[in-house]
Amino acid sequence: MTDTPESNALPITRAGYVALVGRPNVGKSTLLNALVGESLSIVTPNPETTRDRVMAVVTRPQGLPAQLVIVDTPGIHRPHRKLGEYMNAEARAAAEGADVVVMVVDASDGHAGPSREEYVLEALAGVTKRVFLVINKIDRVKTREALLPLIEAYAKKRDFAAIVPIAAEKDDGVGHLMRALVDELPEGGALFADDTLTDRPEKYFVAERIREAVIGETGAEVPYVTAVEIESYDERPTVPRIRAAIHVERDGQKKILVGAGGEKIKAIGARARSSIEQFLGKQVFLELWVQVTPDWTRNADALKTLGYVQAEKGDAK
Repeated sequence: MTDTPESNALPITRAGYVALVGRPNVGKSTLLNALVGESLSIVTPNPETTRDRVMAVVTRPQGLPAQLVIVDTPGIHRPHRKLGEYMNAEARAAAEGADVVVMVVDASDGHAGPSREEYVLEALAGVTKRVFLVINKIDRVKTREALLPLIEAYAKKRDFAAIVPIAAEKDDGVGHLMRALVDELPEGGALFADDTLTDRPEKYFVAERIREAVIGETGAEVPYVTAVEIESYDERPTVPRIRAAIHVERDGQKKILVGAGGEKIKAIGARARSSIEQFLGKQVFLELWVQVTPDWTRNADALKTLGYVQAEKGDAK
């Protein structure tokens, strides 16, 4: 997947990594999807939904001879579990390894917003590459004039390469941001083949859509202590067969996920199957079950078993 592509279009003259960083729930995953034009990262109203770095490749955006490798990262926060430490490490490593960093903030936080960004700014203190500030969710602000004091307040926090107001969910300002990012990319040829979309396997996105269904069906009850493990993925049948375990930490959480008479796990399965089929473009057979893995979010060995293995520092990929 890393071979230099043969292309019958204009050759790529700029290419590089762009890391999206910020607090939980500011819209990083929504922005990634808007920039790519595909629903890769799952999006929910719950903070800390993104746990891993998700890489997406955009080749020749708006016809420009460039290739952006955009990396969505977990929200930077004060961790209370090993899982939180892993998530923060993923975000920092992506920022340190990127050619351009995009710090995403929430316009609807209002005047309190800049004061809530100290932890993120601290995480970016050692980043020497250009940092863009993207003020997202401007559609939730009454007037554009109301953004001016907010922009001024953020400008005092760091010398940003640019401050770009957008509404990622509405695709407002995303094109302008894309062009600005292209201008900042280092000169060079393509890093990935033209048809590359991501470095993650299908199984990863299947697992994420199951976790998204868990969050959608349970609200704030158990999403922070659930992990999805794909146990088997058989693509040989006409209808692929997928079996997955949903890990929780307590018997009580398992009862919530299973529900009375198994109704909740059936609802999770139906929602997940619909999302997976839309993503894959074909029908699947999905089997889910719930496993209690005590304190997995605090256990380093359990985190590794479930795929949360920290990459090397400075590796943006």
